[in-house]
Amino acid sequence: MLDTLKSVQEWLSAKLKSNETGVTIVEYAIMLVIVAVVVIIANPAIQTALSTLFSGISSFLQAGASGLS
Repeated sequence: MLDTLKSVQEWLSAKLKSNETGVTIVEYAIMLVIVAVVVIIANPAIQTALSTLFSGISSFLQAGASGLS
């Protein structure tokens, strides 16, 4: 009985050591969650920066258009 358990343990140990795809999937999932959290946290900052950028572009275009008249 102990020999059977030992051989099962060795087989299972060998299978777990050789199969690393599960670990890779978990690592990718963790990285995806971290990126999602960063995007959610940075969203207000990105929104403010884009709003400022487009306001500046709009002012520049309006000043250029009024200079043409």
